[in-house]
Amino acid sequence: MPFAKLSREQTRTTLNELRQSLFQHELWCENLNRTIICDQVPDERDLQEDANHRWPLGQWLHGAGASRLGSHQSFSQILLAHELMHRRAAIMLRTASEHRSIPLDDYELFLSALKQVRAQLVTIKHELEDALRNRDPLTGAGNHIAMLTALSERQALAPRPTCLAMMDLDHFREVNDTYGHTLGDEFLVQYAEFVMSHLRPHDEFFRFGGEKFLYCAADADLEKGRAIAEQLRKGLSDREFFVEGYLPLTVTASFGLALLDPSVPVEQSIERADQALHAAKAAGRDRIANWQAPN
Repeated sequence: MPFAKLSREQTRTTLNELRQSLFQHELWCENLNRTIICDQVPDERDLQEDANHRWPLGQWLHGAGASRLGSHQSFSQILLAHELMHRRAAIMLRTASEHRSIPLDDYELFLSALKQVRAQLVTIKHELEDALRNRDPLTGAGNHIAMLTALSERQALAPRPTCLAMMDLDHFREVNDTYGHTLGDEFLVQYAEFVMSHLRPHDEFFRFGGEKFLYCAADADLEKGRAIAEQLRKGLSDREFFVEGYLPLTVTASFGLALLDPSVPVEQSIERADQALHAAKAAGRDRIANWQAPN
């Protein structure tokens, strides 16, 4: 999931901002064509060295877009292509203002950069749309469909290890019974946001059902997976969760670990992590257990 660290609301906000920026970009393109074809006076912003920072798309790319999408694999390429596009636009505008024909090479270089910017931003837009469809609507974690898809893809990367950690909040039913499901839902949202804020770059996090979540640790054997789970377990137990109108709440969680086994169906590896989770709870909760193959 390319946007695993973004909450559902952040993903929706980013998508809306990107759509608006693309719309503004199309208006800029229309105005550029009008200026060149109709021999109009160029906008001074297009002739500046930092023209790529002076229009809405560039302002977004170097502001909110960079803060949320900067780690995307194509983002640096988009910035370079966007800068090149504006430099080539300035060259064409200066040529047109001198009433000279624009060389074909100048136009082709501009068009190539323009197409690259459009194509890569539209790809990110589609990825954001897919991310929203594949997110749990309450917590923003990946949903069941996203989980099975991602784990099937990871199976194909064998023999690189992937550690699965099934996580469950201890005594969460008591929270619902005492404070009600509305507060319980808010608690789950904060819990999921805490875990997602601690994801490593290539790790993924899914809501399995109820208060159960599955953490997928990339390139991690059981030892490394246990270290990751221990950091989360301790971080959760030390954290106070705040819900308006109530005292701060604390919670512990239990973890069950199993490797994603390429020789069995994905669902079986998930079941092993779930079995390990039950063992952790049976041993007293607030702890981590590894799956043990039956004798």
